[in-house]
Amino acid sequence: MNAPDTTVLRRSNLDPALRARTTPLPMSSYFDRAWFEREMLLLFKQGPGYVGHELMVPEVGDYMTLPWAEHGKMLVRSASGVHLLSNVCRHRQALILEGRGRVQNLVCPLHRWTYDLDGRLLGAPDFDYLPDCALPRTPLKNWRGLLFAGPRDPAQDLADFPLAGDYDFTGYAFDKAIVDECAFNWKTFLEIYLELYHVEAVHPGLQRWVDAGRYEWGFGARWSYQILGIKEELKHQISPHYERYRDAVLNYTGGVLPKYGTVWSILYPNVMIEWYPLALVVSTLIPRSPDHTTNIVEFYYPEEVKAFEPQIVQAHQAAYLESAAEDAQICTRLHRGRRALWLAGADDAGPFHSPHEDGMIHFYDWLRRELTQPQIS
Repeated sequence: MNAPDTTVLRRSNLDPALRARTTPLPMSSYFDRAWFEREMLLLFKQGPGYVGHELMVPEVGDYMTLPWAEHGKMLVRSASGVHLLSNVCRHRQALILEGRGRVQNLVCPLHRWTYDLDGRLLGAPDFDYLPDCALPRTPLKNWRGLLFAGPRDPAQDLADFPLAGDYDFTGYAFDKAIVDECAFNWKTFLEIYLELYHVEAVHPGLQRWVDAGRYEWGFGARWSYQILGIKEELKHQISPHYERYRDAVLNYTGGVLPKYGTVWSILYPNVMIEWYPLALVVSTLIPRSPDHTTNIVEFYYPEEVKAFEPQIVQAHQAAYLESAAEDAQICTRLHRGRRALWLAGADDAGPFHSPHEDGMIHFYDWLRRELTQPQIS
């Protein structure tokens, strides 16, 4: 798909009926425990269940424990493929591994119980028989290398997603994942992610990189995307982080501008897949409580860039984290303002700007449809 047409500043295929019927959520939806528990039951337990990318474990013997699961699960690559295994020993429940590395077998450090890379128990020292104690394994579904353990089929959910080619991880390498704890509701995070109204006001560096007035929205049943054009004139950058990222990218490309400024996409309820020049990012939200959300951010780069161009990797991550910190500040303001209204027993519902906030409208409509059985009042 090509970058947005420069003759059309803003494009959106949002159903006009959604604009007419959609209203903001009540304040209670951000703080009420019963509402939160229904979301967990109907949205997350029934969702795609993203757990990581196969590039986290590129070679046989590679493992990576999942810190957002308290390291209780791990991705492991065996000769038969990538598996999601329990990382808790079946003998006395110790964690077997922690972090990322490469092994021949999975050996618990407590009593040396040993499992193969498929999770089968190979040895239990001093037992005169081999207990039937394989590590539990969760079946995985794969979409372009992204691995899902939930009941939904991501290939089916994204069958009509038109930007799959822009999220081609072929020739890319995993760099690292960071875990960010957010003191606000998961929906607040997505509201900011799914609107372009705030970009020029909140992101001084980003808004001199992307052309926030030239964009395209696209929507499907369980996904949406935002394509932002890139500024044709990138000289006037006031953020040192974005300035370094700009210089590193243009030095690498010989001055050729990228085809986009960025592309932000989401698979509901919580998996964000992002395109940046010479970088791909996967960001996943895990709701912990009505006012606590864990955000896992994974960074991927072309193999050549990761191996030989560390300045691009460093500059991209610094620029990304600058914008993320700015988003966190306004999410906190939103959360505090809504909490004040909720505690006072008040509500509010301001108007939407279309098309700046079309992504938020689409999200609200999807959310309400998913939660209608049984209806939440």
